[in-house]
Amino acid sequence: MAQRGMPLPPQLTGVPFPPQYDPAQMPWKSLEVSPADLGVVRLAGVDVDLFRLWGAILQHGGGAAVSQKGGWIVVRDHLGLPEYMPSPANPAETKPVHEVLERYYMALLGPFEEAYRKNMMENQQRAIAAGRGLPGRPGMVGGNSAPGMMPRPNTLPNINMDGPGQFLPVQPGTMPLQPPNVMGVGVNGAINGAGLSLNKMQSGGLSNGSGDLEHDMDSRKRKMAEVAESEAKRVRQKTGGSDVSESRGSVAPGQTPEAAVPTITRTIRQPSRRKIEYVPLAPELDTAGGRNLDFIQNEWARVAARPLRHSDEWGHVDIDALTLSLRSRISTELSYSLTTFALLTLARNQGQHPRDPTRESGFPIAQAPELLDEAVELVEELAFEGVEEDGDFADDTPFMTHKELVNTLLDDGTKPFAGLQSGPGVKDASHGPRPRPADIVLTVVNIIRNISQGDESSAGHLAKHDKLIHVMLRLCSLAPRSKSSTPVPLSPILSISDLLTIRKDVVHMLVNFGAFVTLLPDGAATPPKQMQHTIKRAFEVVASFLVDPSETLTPFNYVVQSGIHLTPHNPKPPAPPSLANQALEAFARFTLPDDSRRAVAQIVPVPWIWRTFEALVHRLPISDHDFHAIMREPWIGYVERLVLCLYSLAFLSPPELKNRAKHDGALGFSKVVLRLLRKLTLHTPMESRSTFASLIRRAIELLKVVDDAEDSFDPSRSAMPTLSFGIGYGEHGDNRVERGRGMLCAYQEDITLGLMMHPEVVDAMLFSELESLVRVGP
Repeated sequence: MAQRGMPLPPQLTGVPFPPQYDPAQMPWKSLEVSPADLGVVRLAGVDVDLFRLWGAILQHGGGAAVSQKGGWIVVRDHLGLPEYMPSPANPAETKPVHEVLERYYMALLGPFEEAYRKNMMENQQRAIAAGRGLPGRPGMVGGNSAPGMMPRPNTLPNINMDGPGQFLPVQPGTMPLQPPNVMGVGVNGAINGAGLSLNKMQSGGLSNGSGDLEHDMDSRKRKMAEVAESEAKRVRQKTGGSDVSESRGSVAPGQTPEAAVPTITRTIRQPSRRKIEYVPLAPELDTAGGRNLDFIQNEWARVAARPLRHSDEWGHVDIDALTLSLRSRISTELSYSLTTFALLTLARNQGQHPRDPTRESGFPIAQAPELLDEAVELVEELAFEGVEEDGDFADDTPFMTHKELVNTLLDDGTKPFAGLQSGPGVKDASHGPRPRPADIVLTVVNIIRNISQGDESSAGHLAKHDKLIHVMLRLCSLAPRSKSSTPVPLSPILSISDLLTIRKDVVHMLVNFGAFVTLLPDGAATPPKQMQHTIKRAFEVVASFLVDPSETLTPFNYVVQSGIHLTPHNPKPPAPPSLANQALEAFARFTLPDDSRRAVAQIVPVPWIWRTFEALVHRLPISDHDFHAIMREPWIGYVERLVLCLYSLAFLSPPELKNRAKHDGALGFSKVVLRLLRKLTLHTPMESRSTFASLIRRAIELLKVVDDAEDSFDPSRSAMPTLSFGIGYGEHGDNRVERGRGMLCAYQEDITLGLMMHPEVVDAMLFSELESLVRVGP
């Protein structure tokens, strides 16, 4: 091949002949290689099998005939090649692919085509010489063309090469032309697509010197007839003669059976044999841990794209039926009632608020009191098995913070075989397919939280309920434990993870209706026993989000800890800590009435109060970076809540605790609050001081309460009524003579010539309190 044409490209790989052909017997006399040795050539990024290309082109008359008809474009399209390809010499130029394909064929396969035609002519001449005198059509001898004529490559119909889609390539495993007889005998049989026909030549027409040739032809014809008869019988046995029809010719008079030409015609109406291959279904999935993430995301996008149904399309819901379903305690009834109840609490009715038509109101729980009673009783029955609370609650040990509970949960989860260990809150296998009892409790808590976000009527109804606040805070409690044991929830069906979730929801409830809860009944000196447990648990839950030493940071330190630096390109700090912000709001609302402060002062241990007071002081801004970070609305609200909670704690603290806060040099309470006042007053533009007016007022009142160091609930301090709004018991109109030195006496210049000279933030009452703070007397 290297002598006759261009060298082979380096992309060629060997592809063998189909199994029914032997390349060694093909008549490639003048060449050193055969088309089976060429293999595949890569043209314009597509692999082209040269052997099949050669057979397909030869079916349509050869390369010259295809070139005359302009059929190379059809061949190119059938092979899936592009129209143009870059030139090897100059990549910027392009050449038509069909021209390159034609040159490849002429250079690589043209010599094979010439050799094939030459051998066909030689075989044809030998067949004419061997079968001279046989009957046939004029100009045809032995079924072949006359000498000097090109043989027809096959009996396929002439296909127009001008139109697209007319190119019929050679199928794998087939030969385009029947190979000639290597022994020199002409072709005398053909296999076509319609069936099998066998034509015997008459023995009388052969020459005397061709005995061996006649014997070889007779043996070959006999074998072909036996194969055809065996196939016909096998098909007739399988199909009952419906698919195959056979006809045998009769022997003419005067002819011997050997001279007769038997004809076997086989018409296939349906395929007699079918090759059935069973391919197992094994789809390849791109999964992550056994989960098809693409399928999950597509399904989620499809479901999320559905429009939500409006609440008006639900129809009427029978509240009495929901109540009876909860009361039945049947698993299916509980599932239906809790699901429907949760959907109802998510609905928002526009314009139902009596005083604000534009405000949305939630589910009117005040109109369904029995439904709420059943929900609370369901939680109490599942969580505590109906056992009422008894005994004293005089434990003054330090309580666990939220951070400590989270760390305990993480430590337990990272232990070896943690998933195999049983603990509190694990589902009992004897319950069967029913949901875990803790899941039902979490659902009811979530429902009550949704209801509390409605209008004031719903919040007031929840606050006045007999059991609701007690059961919710009892769920948040930890069982009494020793110093070495791990924390365990008071309810045996809850885990630490469930306890943390419920605590967050209860804090949100206290934010919504904490101000409406009556901790001290009218005329009572002390709260009842059940309320005492509730007050102490409420203080423990709220303070657990505030007092952890790793989280009591100033605003700037919290921003740095979050990984965001205050630069000119990124001057906006992150939002305040959400859990701490919610806990401050809940505590400020829970201890807003003076009677509630008095009840908290009677029940909560003094070490708990001091621990919380000290943690809140550590959260106040100190440095210039802190004040730069809080000059935005979320942080201003956060600092206001800190000051409000400090005021409530100072107000309900006993006198010895106030004296400790006043004289504790390590805490530096007075200096921290004074720096806050100076920064928000003296170092703030006049047009921005009104923003901090309420914060400045409450900070001055906080300093005054701590400086007095008296019992705020002592009625002998003033003749005014016991209850007063604003700053506590009897402080309005108190004109008694004060002696001693004030807490800010060392800063008279900053107070008198600084704060007291700004009437836009200091009114007459604050002026007198500042004057008392800087007093110097015997």
